[in-house]
Amino acid sequence: MMLYTMLLAIGTVIAAYIAPREYTVRGSRKEAANRLYLLVLFFMLFIPSALRLYTGNDYYTYIEHFHDIRCGHYVVTEPGFNLLVRFIYKALGGEYFLVIFAVFAFFTVLFFLKGIYLQSRDVAVSFFLFLALGLYFQSYNSVRYYLALAMGLYALYFVQKREWGKFIIIILAAALFHKTALAMLLLYPASYIPWKKWFAVPLTILGISGLVFKSAYMKLFVWLYPSYVNEEEYLNGDYFSIVNIARCLAVIALYIIAFQFEKKELEKRKETALYLKMNILALIMYSCFSFVPFVSRIGYYLNVSQILMIPALLCCFKDKKKTILTAAVILAGILYFTAFLFKADNMYIKILPYTTWLSVPDGMIPVF
Repeated sequence: MMLYTMLLAIGTVIAAYIAPREYTVRGSRKEAANRLYLLVLFFMLFIPSALRLYTGNDYYTYIEHFHDIRCGHYVVTEPGFNLLVRFIYKALGGEYFLVIFAVFAFFTVLFFLKGIYLQSRDVAVSFFLFLALGLYFQSYNSVRYYLALAMGLYALYFVQKREWGKFIIIILAAALFHKTALAMLLLYPASYIPWKKWFAVPLTILGISGLVFKSAYMKLFVWLYPSYVNEEEYLNGDYFSIVNIARCLAVIALYIIAFQFEKKELEKRKETALYLKMNILALIMYSCFSFVPFVSRIGYYLNVSQILMIPALLCCFKDKKKTILTAAVILAGILYFTAFLFKADNMYIKILPYTTWLSVPDGMIPVF
């Protein structure tokens, strides 16, 4: 717990020295300083993730997947993931699973930090939220998914630049490691296009249809994901998340406040409209489609934008208003982070206690 708290506190202080990219002259001293600070942040996050051992609720499961892939057994994981595992195990001549976890940690942290730096109006606030909301620490679990999520955040930059070719290439690459990434090909452009007032009608119908036609949607889901056919535990579950709903409502409320008091400043930050629409879609998903197994995985592709949206909205305010709202965001983040840590040893998260192979006696780390 102390390690995670130190990462949050020290990392946020370092991130505070990073100037927003839009105000940094290319090739200047400030850009060089930014790169140095980003490098420090990268290693601060990469090293604990790469050195962990049996930390994460699916750590053992992934080791089994690695073994099955090497032995040629059937696995449900995506081809890019399988190919990477085979390549690393063959190159090293053994099942050195620590190396695979380190590789995923490297690229996950890289894409997250790259996405934050390229898009954030305030890197310190974005970095704080990235850790306080648990996004970084959750990457110790579901390494395939969080790599895809990190690539999605990075790809969002090209959506805003309307460089659709690069966006599609990145998402297709992400889908090689987690197929849910394909949802971004629809959700991100749908959030980018201008929404007319009449869009409220189909969005309302969509939400109501999720509440009314649950069985029809589940048949479609099983058709898309046949691996869940016999998984009654997942098909009959309910994944309603009051926390994710509250987070979406909170950022939408902050947008409304900015619209009421700082409309002119808000209009200068056109990306906030994109983030708003992403969170509206996430709210519909969490509220009306909670019966879909692992709905949070699709929802996170949308509400990951919160780590960019909140600092962008805070920058709309000036002086006392900005100070008060920033303090409120930091306080809320600290409370959220504290609650997250208290349940971090839960079997569904299990990122506590943190253990590292550096503290394990020689010969105690199994290599098959």
